Amino acid sequence: MKNNKYKIIFLDIDDTLNVTNGDVTEYAKKVLKNIKKKGIKLVVCTGRSIQYAIDKAKEANLSNIVIASNGAEIYNFETKEIINEKTIDEEDVLAIYDYAQTHDMSVVLNCLEKRYVSVKDFRYNKEPAIYFDNIEKVLKTNNVNQIVLLSKKFDRMLVLPRLFSEKFPNIKFVHSSNSLIEEKRHKGKEYYHDLVVERTSKGNGVVELLDYLDIDSNEAICCGNGYDDISMADAVGLSIASGNACQKLKDISDIVAEPVEKDGVIKVLEKLLLQKD
Repeated sequence: MKNNKYKIIFLDIDDTLNVTNGDVTEYAKKVLKNIKKKGIKLVVCTGRSIQYAIDKAKEANLSNIVIASNGAEIYNFETKEIINEKTIDEEDVLAIYDYAQTHDMSVVLNCLEKRYVSVKDFRYNKEPAIYFDNIEKVLKTNNVNQIVLLSKKFDRMLVLPRLFSEKFPNIKFVHSSNSLIEEKRHKGKEYYHDLVVERTSKGNGVVELLDYLDIDSNEAICCGNGYDDISMADAVGLSIASGNACQKLKDISDIVAEPVEKDGVIKVLEKLLLQKD
């Protein structure tokens, strides 16, 4: 019999739902549409911006609630309701920006449906953004919920979490380039760190939305591939790792699917929720 236990699925985007910066396949769209018909909510849960999450939710006809910026933003893009928002203190934003300017780092600011970048004509991960050269002006009309720092300087980026732990005790490095996590230098590569306020993660975002929707964690599934998805896997009843996932996520997940190029997690969801035994 088909499994009727689950009420919600949390989906990471890049290298889980689709290959990084790629399109959702027609097969995936069809499967997800049929799952949605069963009344199961399909929620994007990503480290990327709200707008990118919204675009993917619309592309794949998922639910109108998205979790973005590694759990710092939970948002209903149809009603414009901010379900939860974890904002970085303005003083910390200014100090981090000054540090980045001093050390030749690019800065991306996630501010709900607006996204700002400190470099002209720069499209980080192909996401559109508004160029800014006056941080105070941005802060007058926006809350900053996630800061992304980018640099090709491997050594400085590697030690940045330790340096910032003393300078900014309320700031958390929620996700970083795999190369930094695994301490593997790649010539010419631009590395990144995602910064949020303490007690922010995809997993916490999942728990907050489950509470808001009054859904038990055992009725939830998550699908991911990265180190930032580990917290999400710990927060649900069933976790599915893409076949291209980091080993740590594979080790703790209930199911390891085929790689994203083969729509691995989608195949698992189809078998679990739509096919008869």
